[in-house]
Amino acid sequence: MSIVVGSLAGQNWHRQVRRMGLGPKERFDYVFDKTAAGARRFGFRPMGIDFGVASLPSTDRGYLDELRARLKENDLLPMVGFGSVVCTLDAEVREAAIRQALKGLEVAAYLGAKASTFGCQRNGRVTRAAQLRFAVDQLKVVGKQARALGLRICQEDFDYWTSAELIEMSVGSGLDNVGINNDTGNWLILGEDPVEATRRVLPYTFHSHVRDYVLEEGTYNGVAVGQGLVDFERLLPILAQAGEKDTLFFSIEVDTDNRDEDEAFDESCRYVKDWLVRTGRM
Repeated sequence: MSIVVGSLAGQNWHRQVRRMGLGPKERFDYVFDKTAAGARRFGFRPMGIDFGVASLPSTDRGYLDELRARLKENDLLPMVGFGSVVCTLDAEVREAAIRQALKGLEVAAYLGAKASTFGCQRNGRVTRAAQLRFAVDQLKVVGKQARALGLRICQEDFDYWTSAELIEMSVGSGLDNVGINNDTGNWLILGEDPVEATRRVLPYTFHSHVRDYVLEEGTYNGVAVGQGLVDFERLLPILAQAGEKDTLFFSIEVDTDNRDEDEAFDESCRYVKDWLVRTGRM
């Protein structure tokens, strides 16, 4: 199929937005316009824009219709996070999370997304095995509705689920549209090698956050792609195989604590574009 370069809009300019003190609508418009400008600057047509339902200033049908028109006008393809499942014994909390997730899926599908990300809210009183079980049980419900809407759903590796657990979650759902969002840098937080983890989760990979890290003062800090610890020359050819079955977003994520966000985003785009061109994928 294809690879589409995208931008994890809210994270890439979060410090700029915080300093400007923008409200919800202005904040979303700011990162939307930044993404559209990046698409024009680097010739990514179309370009993906990665955001969550929770970041939208409204989910009213009128606003969503306006947003769909803006996406089309700017040749942007949405990758929309629909919400979370909750790993708790409290059935009322789980049921409320499912209801909210189903609403989020409706929004993602209406905006034209083909894949949608989710997270897991965890409770420290719940054992790891039970957390996994609670997540799987909810994904059986949420994933079935996502499939009816034509959506694949996926969760990223961050600071808790290992590659083995993410695979177990995907398989345990019993649904082929429940998979993994491969954040290339976050494997480092988990103590896994990004190249080997990418190879391991490849059959279940529906989306990617292409991100690099350096370790500074005990913190994995975002840097421009290609300037940190991740071996992208080995990783990207493996990751790109996930785009052979369906469209795969390479959503660039910088999320830096102390570097210039615009510069890091542009350098990341240059690196990814150069790799795509060199390998005949763009």
